[in-house]
Amino acid sequence: MKKIILLITLTIFNINSLAQDLGGWKINGQIQLRSEVDERDFSNDTHALTFASLRTRLGVEKTFIEKVLLFVQFQDSRVFGEEPNTLSAIDNIDLHQGYVKLMKPFGWDFNMQAGRFEVNYGTERFFGPVGWHYVGRSFDGVRFEIAPSSFPFDLFALTLNESNNYIANASFFTYPYPDQPTPSLSVYGLYKKFDISNKSRLDVLGYYENDRFKTNQGDYRLSMFTLAGTYWGNYGDLSTIVEAAYQFGEMGDTDISSYLLSLSGNYKLNEVLLGAGIDLLSGTSNTSNDFNTFQATYGTNHKFYGYMDYFINIPVNTLFAGLNDFYANINYQPTNSQFNFSAAFHHFMSNKSILVTTTENPEGNEENTFGQELVLC
Repeated sequence: MKKIILLITLTIFNINSLAQDLGGWKINGQIQLRSEVDERDFSNDTHALTFASLRTRLGVEKTFIEKVLLFVQFQDSRVFGEEPNTLSAIDNIDLHQGYVKLMKPFGWDFNMQAGRFEVNYGTERFFGPVGWHYVGRSFDGVRFEIAPSSFPFDLFALTLNESNNYIANASFFTYPYPDQPTPSLSVYGLYKKFDISNKSRLDVLGYYENDRFKTNQGDYRLSMFTLAGTYWGNYGDLSTIVEAAYQFGEMGDTDISSYLLSLSGNYKLNEVLLGAGIDLLSGTSNTSNDFNTFQATYGTNHKFYGYMDYFINIPVNTLFAGLNDFYANINYQPTNSQFNFSAAFHHFMSNKSILVTTTENPEGNEENTFGQELVLC
């Protein structure tokens, strides 16, 4: 089960948020172009996968009477050569963001944002736009910024999946209404920042996931709460981030009880930044009657669990056994230079042991090491 993980990214070209203000209308654009060599099967008998991806975004923004903000951003995401031939086209244009934001309507102390938008909180461990991905993440929903001028915090309601189709003209005979609620997935949450001092900050996040999923075999509804906190500390040359989260609720008839704990620190030594940390995501053992696997569903996992992207779909990528990630990194940036050099080493383990069977050993052995990853850039 132990393997060496190596990823080579050949080129990265990213033009981000080039904007032009035209009489109050703001036009912005973004192009991300990336080529990769992928040998994540770790086999010398196969050839590497090579591909290039392109993400293009074009947006327009306008504020009316200092109270209404309109923002629309279209996106095209593709892999080079995706079309069947050079004279064909794919329908690939999508609305990445499109929302209206009301700022303190009627003089009340809140802002309201509704439509499709990115959700980006804290370190992006729990909610992030996944900027590295050639598509990126956005949500449909509504967000309220409560008391932005005095005690700001966010309330949000997001719709992730809805099986109902739009009915233009309701008719019982044409569109019979079902006896049971139709499957849908929604997320409701709260986010608040507390400035403890000029050197430290605490972020608090809580959200509830309600997924009504029914099959002929029964009800597999997910009803789960997540409570999370992030502490930021800056003590001169030493900086720290501590994050913790607990999930509880029900998945069908199974109780949920899982946790995440992350500790990291960086120390600046002249032109060198030294760092180390540990991420613990709980898993479910073979003998547990509960679901103990932490579900990191909406975060930018590429930022935290290695650039190889072996652990971006958590918990599926960890076989529901959880993840223990021990890492160290170093960054060097010469004085008055626009360039920097960095290296990071990860040691990946499962939080719970996994039974691995082979032809030679059908009874299997319990293992808990996924492998190591070395990143140089």
